[in-house]
Amino acid sequence: MNTRVQVIFFSSLLLGALVLTFFVFQPFLYALVLAAVFAIVFHPLHKRLVRFFGKRKGWAALVTMLIVFILVLAPLVFFGAEVFQESGRLYSAFAAQKENLLQLPWLASLKETVTRYVPSFSFDVNTYVQQFLLWITQNVGSIFSSVTQILFSFLISMVALFFFLRDGEKIYEALLRYSPLSDQYDRKIFDTLSSAVDSVVKGTLVVSLLQGVAAGLGFWIFGVPNAALWGSLTVIAALIPVVGTMITTIPAMLYVLFAVGPLPAFGLFLWSSFIVGTIDNILRPKLIERKMHLHPFVIFLSVLGGIEFFGPIGFLLGPIVLSLVFVLLGIYSSLFPEQKEA
Repeated sequence: MNTRVQVIFFSSLLLGALVLTFFVFQPFLYALVLAAVFAIVFHPLHKRLVRFFGKRKGWAALVTMLIVFILVLAPLVFFGAEVFQESGRLYSAFAAQKENLLQLPWLASLKETVTRYVPSFSFDVNTYVQQFLLWITQNVGSIFSSVTQILFSFLISMVALFFFLRDGEKIYEALLRYSPLSDQYDRKIFDTLSSAVDSVVKGTLVVSLLQGVAAGLGFWIFGVPNAALWGSLTVIAALIPVVGTMITTIPAMLYVLFAVGPLPAFGLFLWSSFIVGTIDNILRPKLIERKMHLHPFVIFLSVLGGIEFFGPIGFLLGPIVLSLVFVLLGIYSSLFPEQKEA
């Protein structure tokens, strides 16, 4: 049989098998990506445990998996349940008194203060507050609406994490063996993607989560209602360059100023400046991978675009895809020098 026909037939068969394999694993794709991310982030811990258990990788992988389960799942379930309950209470309270929003003392005081300095200022408080609170409750509620599916995916991730940790070296060698690229390029790609995961998870997401927790604690201390809900919104706001947590902390200060008093408002200002702000200034440079040089605004856009395209897991996939593009462009001139000269 003609060799060209054999190559075409085999390539078509292999492509078809790969497509079918993708559809078989597609329902678990997000869980596998999450497991791979955990495996990269907790790989240093796993290496230490391997030495502790006398190179018994199975025991080390099991203990690492349990640590990830405790560190990630327990706070996620607790905080998610609290945010979901607060969003429901906020919506119920709003629905019960949406016709009387102007009678709220702090809101009436805020409008009176603004109109004192800007006499022409006029707006429909009911309409704007209604739209704002509806947007918050609808979007936050949708995140936690599929609790069963989220827990199932997380359990799949934990099982996959065990095998990724135990057999990680074998999987890595297999990928090098089957890749048509030179091993040096494959290693460069894998090292860059690993650095991208570390940069995004440690330098961006961990810092944002810590800022959200610190802000939520400050909201609770100084009398802001639904502190967990506003803390979760602070996590998202912390991803935005320049303004960051000010998107939620400044409105919270205004609320405390008019609803509680100037002294607690000043206390919240100090808390936001020296506690929440210091987390970003001190921890981010230490946690972020120094060999990754993605601009914060580029990371922010890739996070939003990733969420829009891939769904919730896009906050990881967006920056990872962007990093893959950069590393491929970086090795382009080495792989195709004649194209660069042309």
